[in-house]
Amino acid sequence: MGWWRKKKSENPDEKQRLVHENGKVLLEKLIQYCNGKSNPIKTFSASQILRATDNFSPNNALFRSRSSSYQGYRGMLEDRLVLVKKWVAEFSSRSGKTCCDIAISSMVSGHKNFLKLLGCCLEFPYPVLVYEYAESIICRPKNGPRYLFDLKLPWNMRMKIAKEVADALTYLHTEFSKSIIHKDMIPCKIFLDEKGTAKLSEFDNSVLIPEGEKFVEDVVEGTVGYLDHNYMYSGRVTENTDVYGFGAFMLTLITAMNPSLVDKLYKDSPIKLVEDGRFVEIIDPSLVESCKEQELLQMKAFLILSLRCIGYVGEVPKIIEVAKELKRMLVQAKTKSPLAK
Repeated sequence: MGWWRKKKSENPDEKQRLVHENGKVLLEKLIQYCNGKSNPIKTFSASQILRATDNFSPNNALFRSRSSSYQGYRGMLEDRLVLVKKWVAEFSSRSGKTCCDIAISSMVSGHKNFLKLLGCCLEFPYPVLVYEYAESIICRPKNGPRYLFDLKLPWNMRMKIAKEVADALTYLHTEFSKSIIHKDMIPCKIFLDEKGTAKLSEFDNSVLIPEGEKFVEDVVEGTVGYLDHNYMYSGRVTENTDVYGFGAFMLTLITAMNPSLVDKLYKDSPIKLVEDGRFVEIIDPSLVESCKEQELLQMKAFLILSLRCIGYVGEVPKIIEVAKELKRMLVQAKTKSPLAK
């Protein structure tokens, strides 16, 4: 925190410079993504953020990103529990990416399956973001690096998370004149509020596909295991880029592993295991221990759907089709009726 000492935070010229520079970039992103039309974005002062987080106290630290580029903090702001995201690594393009996140977050804040942006602070070198409070689905250390989310989540909750995230992606792909591609569908982007509602977040790597176009070219970036192979080799971002990432996320939910490990740890491919009736071998053991036959059928259908999204089985579906199929699975799970074959 050396770059933000108290005496510096009290320098009005420095504050004014940061607000001007960050505000200029933010305005550019608001115009680029939503023609300047978005839900109001509240701005907080640096002193408010520092008070809310007790000067970014380690006691309020909730998580650090996989790349250690940002830190999430719990805070109390205006008598409300909030989640504060602060960048700790320096990148030349970071301000632009963060403002991209702010712009898109402001566009989707009315949808229940997105982490709601309450406001931001432009008085830091990189804008600090303030969200409604929610917990990351990423598990705490104890389980080791193999586990990418809280293994205490029961099967029906994992299905619900998948369905709600699919709803969020459907909204991004279909609600606006330009499709928004999230492009980074990894577990640490998913949060749960106190009611257990899944919230998709972080749009710093997102891109727009212009109306009438099928793809855009962009710098290849992402996480191994969740990165669409077509995008990885061509640099072309399509709606299928998110479908692939979502399929990989589904695979993580049911196996509790990074998708890149699934092929490495088993002699046969996932689709081969399904075809041979041995799919249970790759399912998270904590799910299998006490599940009933009906739940095993649901897991098989869920696994096959994830493999379709990745492109292992048949034609890659649209995300809206995936969301509808997951909704059907949830309804059948509640009524305990057998899945249609």
